[in-house]
Amino acid sequence: MRLLICTDRLGALASSDAGAALGRAFVAVRPGVEVAVVPLAAGGDDLRQALAELGDDAVVVTGPAADAPEPGIDTQSSTLALGRDLAAVLADGPRRVVVDLTSVRTHDGGAGLLAALGARADVPLDAGVGGLSGLTHVDLDTAREAVGATELVAAIHPEQLGDMLLGLRGLTARRGHATGADPALMLATDASLGALAGALGVQDGPGMGAAGGALVALTALGAWFTSGPALCAQVAHLEQTAAAADVVVTGADHLDFVRRGGPVVGEVISLAERTLRPCVVVARTVEVSSRELRTFGAEIAYALGGGPLLDAAELTARAAGMAGSWTW
Repeated sequence: MRLLICTDRLGALASSDAGAALGRAFVAVRPGVEVAVVPLAAGGDDLRQALAELGDDAVVVTGPAADAPEPGIDTQSSTLALGRDLAAVLADGPRRVVVDLTSVRTHDGGAGLLAALGARADVPLDAGVGGLSGLTHVDLDTAREAVGATELVAAIHPEQLGDMLLGLRGLTARRGHATGADPALMLATDASLGALAGALGVQDGPGMGAAGGALVALTALGAWFTSGPALCAQVAHLEQTAAAADVVVTGADHLDFVRRGGPVVGEVISLAERTLRPCVVVARTVEVSSRELRTFGAEIAYALGGGPLLDAAELTARAAGMAGSWTW
């Protein structure tokens, strides 16, 4: 039996540590089992760690931590600080930089980021979307020189991969309607973001409305975008590994019908479906029925229990019963 284990963070354990702890549980009760552990992560320090463990030399630049939900229309918020961090990294000429946008909550279309890299315009780029009114031209020469030959990758939340920038389903409409914003403000903000995208030569499309539109600026600089789990899977050539496995195991702290375990679980289930492999989900808590679970694409889910500080030894011990129940 060959198992592929790709989990999200479980308790106090990052992806690779959680996967290794689960693998030890299977090996202990089934000595002949072959286990491959591949770390995946959506963003933040976990993404940086996962890529490093996969042997990728990309430098990860992460936006400021933000646990709160997306705000309304903040006309003064700016990606200037993120741009300064990116500029500092680019000065060393790395082969590839991953810009983690999963925590970005601004609304400026990445204008501040461009300003930090030296871009110039006929209006201030670092004053938030409120300062973009009347924009007609952006000079990216200095910003593009700063990027040089570095490959830029933008990592966004999987749920935002389809988000548009403009219009009735765009960034401003989504945030504005959710918070009851003034319609006049919404129209003006949408127009300013449209002017920015036009000046940068970026066409609106799925994903452009992610992370407050920051993807627009990065796209103008030649970046391509994906989600954190998909990027890790690509670096690890995970589809080939999954095709050689008999069962795929994934996991997260919580499995419910709304979040469905989060982005890592979603990516692994999708991978298992593409490679026609059964997928098993483990979590500290499971709040879905077997029928609901099958609509996700998973075969079965196991509730392991444990608290938020669950460590490796406890996870292995809790998973032993599950591992011992399998027959093949």
